[in-house]
Amino acid sequence: MASAIVFGAYSFLMCLVWNAMGAADVAFTEAAVGAGVSTVFFIATIYRTTRISNYTKKDLFVKSLTSIVVSIMGLALIAVITDFPKWGNLDSPVNTYVGAYYITHALEDTGVPNIVTTVLADYRGFDTMFETCVVFVACIAIYSILRRSKEETKASKKRVNFVAYDSLILKVCTRIMVPFMQLFALYVLAHGHHSPGGGFQAGVILGASIILLSMSFDVQTALSYLNEKKMLAFSAFGVLIYSGIGLLCLFLGGNFLDYGVLHKVLPYTDAIMARSHAMLGVETGVALTVMAAMYGIYLSLATDGKFDQGL
Repeated sequence: MASAIVFGAYSFLMCLVWNAMGAADVAFTEAAVGAGVSTVFFIATIYRTTRISNYTKKDLFVKSLTSIVVSIMGLALIAVITDFPKWGNLDSPVNTYVGAYYITHALEDTGVPNIVTTVLADYRGFDTMFETCVVFVACIAIYSILRRSKEETKASKKRVNFVAYDSLILKVCTRIMVPFMQLFALYVLAHGHHSPGGGFQAGVILGASIILLSMSFDVQTALSYLNEKKMLAFSAFGVLIYSGIGLLCLFLGGNFLDYGVLHKVLPYTDAIMARSHAMLGVETGVALTVMAAMYGIYLSLATDGKFDQGL
């Protein structure tokens, strides 16, 4: 538990570092995923597992050997830092390759002021689509491994006694916070073209709001809003939206995820505005998949695959 808390604190400090460096979008993601949802995942896993420690001479040898290997690798990483270009060096590879093109032509090519959104949803559309697929596969894999049948769930209930924790203050605060969290998530999604944000950040915030509801009340309350079938459907539907927009580009005579050709079916738009509107579409798909995946992973971990009682 102490390690999980330290990990969350470290992620929050990294969020401040990213923000100080001007990488607001990265800081946003670090705060939502690293300091927020990931910490909850660790706590949920710890809650559902036990540890038995029997130290032997062999364990001491393994730990000593591991410490030596880690120390050597750490020294090697520190040594190669001297090969990095100096901070702000205009001749560094990152500034002499595609980065300069993105900064110069992003607004001209897409009409989107936020360069980060342009890079992730347009220039690197393939990469972002497969990252969304990775989130979807992770959710399905964890759900498939941990999900228990109804017979196993009934049998386990006979052996485990849960102590319910009820707090009126926590429930009232949650009822007030959740609607604002979800409204803010929609703002982050819709305004990601012009300010820090986007589909991934919005999806994590939406998922966190439902997770908060589950932790403050119970799993059944959260499932009454988003049950298992809806969770699986949303996670798959988000990937379908993303890939479907790419296929539509193919059917219209363009390349896969070449959004400019969509002006043929989007009224009152040209090729540039079509790229802007299409990015909002794919970001919506990312948000749906990430929201459902975060929620599904939490329920699988917190309920030990039984989807009955959580933290």
